[in-house]
Amino acid sequence: FWLKLSELIRGRLDAFGPLILRRALRGQAVALEAMDPEVTTLGGDDPNNPFGHLVQPQPLTLRCKIVLLGDPAVGKSSLAHVFQGGTQQFPKNYNMTLGIDLIVKRVNIPDTNVVVEMYIVDCGGFSIGQDLKPHWENANAFMFVYDISSPTSFQNLASWYDSLKADRAGSAITGLVVASKMDLAERPGVVSEEQGKQFSQEKGLEFFDVCANTGNVDAPFNFLAGVHYDKYKERKAELENLR
Repeated sequence: FWLKLSELIRGRLDAFGPLILRRALRGQAVALEAMDPEVTTLGGDDPNNPFGHLVQPQPLTLRCKIVLLGDPAVGKSSLAHVFQGGTQQFPKNYNMTLGIDLIVKRVNIPDTNVVVEMYIVDCGGFSIGQDLKPHWENANAFMFVYDISSPTSFQNLASWYDSLKADRAGSAITGLVVASKMDLAERPGVVSEEQGKQFSQEKGLEFFDVCANTGNVDAPFNFLAGVHYDKYKERKAELENLR
């Protein structure tokens, strides 16, 4: 009797042992997930994959509002649309943006699970002196755009900057200067790169040159996405130190 009982128990263990192991491992995975909400499991319900795989969490999405400022026809709309959809979005004929245009593009931060969702506000149809406060008061960053073939648009950057500075009550401005239409650099009388960089340094801003016609527009947006992520990390560390 005892011999038959022992064989019966051994047979049951052989049959159900893998199931018990799978359940135990699933329990450990659930416990791990409970301890660390940033850890999730994949494949835990797959009977052919009892161990599951530890994977990274869903991407952390940070939202960043960027306002493009500058004279009409300097290339702000082309800059934003080509950044969003590539050179096929480059307009063949010029049509001035009337009012405000909003473009959304997601940017992945390298070596992280963070995505910066950029809300790009193109103030294409506005000129200096018009009331833009409703559009820039909650902005995280700014781009001051000028056309290198239009010295007047470059000279007006100072007025755009001063208008924003006065409306921001002295708070620091996160942003950069963008020299647009670099494909026109061979034309006589263009604004030199040195002039653009000098203005940027005076205002404490970064400098980038772009060409929407060739698709060279990503760098300034990626830079601002990185700055926004760095500010998030700094703020997060400050809050953790308060605990």
